[in-house]
Amino acid sequence: MTLIRKILIFCAVATFTALIACTIRHPGTWLALLTFYGPPLIPPFILLAFTKQNRLATNMQKVLLIAPIGIALGCWLMFLAPTGNPDGVLMATALLTVLWAIVTTPFCIIPLLLKNLPPVPTMNNLTFRKATPFDLPTLRRLYNDVIDGMEGAASHAQWHRGGYPTDAFLQSRAALGELWVAEMNTKMVGAMILNAECNPGYAQADWQVKCKPHEVMAIHTLGVSPSVQGQGVGKAMVQKAIEIAREKGCKSMRLDVIDTNPAACDFYVRLGFISHGMYVLDYPGAVCTNFTLCELPLV
Repeated sequence: MTLIRKILIFCAVATFTALIACTIRHPGTWLALLTFYGPPLIPPFILLAFTKQNRLATNMQKVLLIAPIGIALGCWLMFLAPTGNPDGVLMATALLTVLWAIVTTPFCIIPLLLKNLPPVPTMNNLTFRKATPFDLPTLRRLYNDVIDGMEGAASHAQWHRGGYPTDAFLQSRAALGELWVAEMNTKMVGAMILNAECNPGYAQADWQVKCKPHEVMAIHTLGVSPSVQGQGVGKAMVQKAIEIAREKGCKSMRLDVIDTNPAACDFYVRLGFISHGMYVLDYPGAVCTNFTLCELPLV
């Protein structure tokens, strides 16, 4: 069960609990409460029960989180405000629930009618393979989408159309067998380069694992399509990289993150990487030269 669904169910239970509490405090209003709060609670459960694999349903669950929280809060305000105006609070929360029902019901019914909507991507249909030179057009589109998705964002990898990663660079890495792609339902959704090449500036860091150069696996140019970001694809790609590194007998996984992309650094730290601080690295054509060096011990 996803976190979204757990929170939605929790909010619904909280609303029912508040309904019971209000009924105990104001016995005369139980019928009105049931009338107002009963029907609006039905759409989310329809959505939960019958549209588990529907993209629209999944997106709507995120939107619907706000409504039950507001309803539950309204109930508790009425219950905890003995000197206030229960009828006024009841009317306000009743209007909120009616509005909620009007807005959500169509989104609960439409997914049931449109059976051909694409399924929600899951890690079960995420596959990995080495890229080939024939993948270059698709890779170019993928990285262009990633670049476009970063425009205006607080965190930016400083990749640009026409710049890094260039077509020649991607093609050469594919030819060497170092470029891996992630596919979901045959659609390319991510790419990364895995090899033992590390910038000379890596020698500045005091790495936790002392090992020979060929015992290091480095991750470069990891990008995830904006269409699937937030769904665990990036995490799955790093886990695949760890698996490949261990199969090759590597003792340490290392990477660098440009200082304009703190979100990526936080992402790797959450996955267990150790941040060794910021260093100056010389990359041809790079506007920024400050990079955070990260390491994941594999032994």
